[in-house]
Amino acid sequence: MALPKTEAAHPQHQEERRMVRERTPFLGRDEQWARLNSTVHASDGAGALLVVRGPNGSGKSALLDVAARNWIRDDVRVLSVSAAVPAPRMFDALLETVRGRVDDHHDPELLETVAAAARLRPPRTDIGDFTPLPLVHELTRALTRLTRGKRTVLVIEDVDHGDRESAFALSALAQGFRATGGVVLATLRSSSRGSHEQLVDLADAVLDLPPLSDEDVAALLTRWTGGQAAVDPSTIEALRTTLGPLFGNPATMRSVVRALRREDRLTVIDEHLCLRSPREPIALPEDHELLRLVHECGPEGGRIAWSVAVLGELDVNDLPMLAEVADVELHACGRLLDRLVRDEVLHEDHGRLRLQVPALGTALGREGTRSWRAVHGALVRHMLDRRERGGVVDHSALAHHLVEAGPDFGGEHALEILLHEANSTVETDPEGAAERYRAAVHRMRASDSRLPGSLEAMTRLQLSRGHFRELADDLGTVLPALLEALHHEGDSTKTGPYGHDDELLLTELAVCWFLVQLHEGHTVGIHDSTRLFDLVSTRDGSSEQMRGLFSALFRGRVREAVSTLDTLVETFPAERETARPVIAFEEVVLLLQALEGEHEQFLRALWRWQRRHPSGREAPDIERLRDAGSMLDHATALELILGHRNGGGRRGSAHAYQRVLRAYHAGEWDEALSVARSLEADRSHPRGSLALHLTRVMAAEICAARGHFRRAENWLARVPRRFACGHLLAWVHCGLRHRRGHTAEAVAEGWREYLHHRDRGSTAGLERLLERLIDYSVRLGDQEGAERLLEQLEAFETRARTASAREAALLARGMVEADPAPLREGIESAKRRGDNHRVARGCAAMGRLLDEPRSWLHEGYDLVKQFGSSYGRGVFSELMRSRGIALTRSRGPREPLSNTENRIIELVSDGYTNRQIAVAVQASEKTVESHLTKLFTRTGCRSRVELATARLEGRLMPA
Repeated sequence: MALPKTEAAHPQHQEERRMVRERTPFLGRDEQWARLNSTVHASDGAGALLVVRGPNGSGKSALLDVAARNWIRDDVRVLSVSAAVPAPRMFDALLETVRGRVDDHHDPELLETVAAAARLRPPRTDIGDFTPLPLVHELTRALTRLTRGKRTVLVIEDVDHGDRESAFALSALAQGFRATGGVVLATLRSSSRGSHEQLVDLADAVLDLPPLSDEDVAALLTRWTGGQAAVDPSTIEALRTTLGPLFGNPATMRSVVRALRREDRLTVIDEHLCLRSPREPIALPEDHELLRLVHECGPEGGRIAWSVAVLGELDVNDLPMLAEVADVELHACGRLLDRLVRDEVLHEDHGRLRLQVPALGTALGREGTRSWRAVHGALVRHMLDRRERGGVVDHSALAHHLVEAGPDFGGEHALEILLHEANSTVETDPEGAAERYRAAVHRMRASDSRLPGSLEAMTRLQLSRGHFRELADDLGTVLPALLEALHHEGDSTKTGPYGHDDELLLTELAVCWFLVQLHEGHTVGIHDSTRLFDLVSTRDGSSEQMRGLFSALFRGRVREAVSTLDTLVETFPAERETARPVIAFEEVVLLLQALEGEHEQFLRALWRWQRRHPSGREAPDIERLRDAGSMLDHATALELILGHRNGGGRRGSAHAYQRVLRAYHAGEWDEALSVARSLEADRSHPRGSLALHLTRVMAAEICAARGHFRRAENWLARVPRRFACGHLLAWVHCGLRHRRGHTAEAVAEGWREYLHHRDRGSTAGLERLLERLIDYSVRLGDQEGAERLLEQLEAFETRARTASAREAALLARGMVEADPAPLREGIESAKRRGDNHRVARGCAAMGRLLDEPRSWLHEGYDLVKQFGSSYGRGVFSELMRSRGIALTRSRGPREPLSNTENRIIELVSDGYTNRQIAVAVQASEKTVESHLTKLFTRTGCRSRVELATARLEGRLMPA
């Protein structure tokens, strides 16, 4: 679209075009570009020698290519020579360029110097004795004549690629050209050493190209993937972890992103670019330089690098062991190892070797030369041979490699080692002991008398570490096989080779299996779970009741499950006297009562739990347990009931929902949404799990509270229509309707949903729904409706007696009765529990009620700002304006915004797309993207909506 001539000729637009032309599209290189450009356009015309230094792929050539195009448009002559081309051919292009200018200058002396230089160029058939210095001398004379009256730049690329003699010649050329007023730009790798260092010593400045910042990486990812979505922080973190020191290297980043797109690993969720299956490793592309360096070492070098990648870290003194594991002759192994370290494939630090880039290990693994289990198996053989010869062996390391080698390796001897090491490290290394028990259990036959005890020990440790997902997989693998063995050993009511205590243990394991299936949203194990109860139950019909219990729980009908479970408690054998149970039915009852039961029922379940539980354990925190239950937070509830220690590597949808809830209450909404998106992108989670749907509901609430209504609707569209937690879903739907300006419809819909779900499904979120409806009714002036809703809320609070219900009732009573006392009490309680969103709602209510609301409104404004809620900031801003209170102003950017930046913000506020903005400011879309990325960083805004809000609130510093 062409602009009118009068507008195009305006001085302001001419200046903007000049700024666009001079701005490099390579993010993260502004400082280097500014230094290069200022040197070339220096007013005194003095000569200069600048070195641009960075590793391969850091963008040296790209930066200079863009710079050259800009300078040529500014009537600057740009000449180039590549040291990667052997002498004398490296000077041919430069000589031909100078020769082509002879006719333009009509300078006899220039003609003479060019002729002299040409005579010094040896024949193509005889370059063995070529000495470059005489030719360089004549070239310098010719360049001196050529550059008179016109600014000239000489680019010397890859100065570290030439031999020693060529390096000295290039240094002489650079010095001579600089002395005549020319600008020399030389490029080299960061880590290179050699004779070219003389050129570095002569330089006026060395411009290093560091890795790109997270903001620049995010901007590039957005650009490379079509510019349709922001980048989720988890995607950035996954790339940082897998690429190690190559993170932020532009060429590597681009090639990896292309590979991820080809593999369909990148997906847009909630308008953010996410990594599909984020726990799946990322590999370097097949054509990456690091892989090329490994391949140049041959198959033996590949086996060495892969072995180090599998083992994680290796002592250089273990070279004989590495040679054996990699199946490489010892001397060749040492030589190849040195080469891999020299080429920076491997990193050596204080005698320890490791692979610098995990993505390289993944790529090597995909080549399929050898499995990772085979590497561990080879190491096990080496250690066992050494042990048989009387050598010293680290048994802990041996057990670790047996675990990694898999169940098909080692036989009975390996099983004995695993059990011995597991038994001896239960207290000192519970994480390692759990892994060793797991490996042992998977090696045992169902008839092995050691299986029940090992299975029990493994289950205890997995529960104590919170590794529910792994435990669900383990029990789902071992117990069905055990069922088959028991079925063939005797009739359906006997336990075959196992004794009475083993029978009781199987009961406990069945209960445990049921819990972890509930925790992880697994439904496939229900049949096998009830078959296990068939074997150990003592009353006919219990299995049908168990099926009914499981069905109710997996569909969120917790109250139905509670009543069913009460009839089952007496069905199973008495508790073992020899040991405390792995997990008892009392704990299941307590969990379910915490999730759904009324307060008196919960106290009875707690009393039963305390009576049966060892006196050494303290009772769980009742308030936290009931609050976790009120939002169906299974992960937190189980942590409190089981009293397990925090373990690393927790996964699963229930733990993800736990993290989302905690981040929501703390006001860390970016973190909450990132976790929700990661869960959505992870293909390994059951798609129908209750925790996944609950996570979607909370993500929708956050988006709605931020004013991102379309995103909220997209989250809600993923939740099934027959969702058991109807109150929680209605809470979000009503909030979304209100924020869209349909408050009366929100109240009417919310009341209908409340009545529909009041006596069925789950009560999760009930108090939040009623609290929201009361708030909206008060704003509408519907006092009668607000009082009716308050009566319902207080009745529920009397039955449930959770902290959340009590706070909701206090805030609601304060709003309905226009009484600040209960409002203040509710706010203080919410602060103690860390429910910052409820605190903000209370502050808004106080702001409408009090004569002097300044401190409350400022506190609420600061909270919604922390949430990243532009909608919430708008609400508090309007409240403060209506009460005659000045807005809370954040510190603006340290430097004032430029005219172009202010213009872009204005157009963003008017709803312009990047393409429309680019036309309006006479810039490219990439330049607009770059401006916006830096504006977000400088202003602290997270989106276009927040940027527009900041402008409207006057929080941006004009030019």
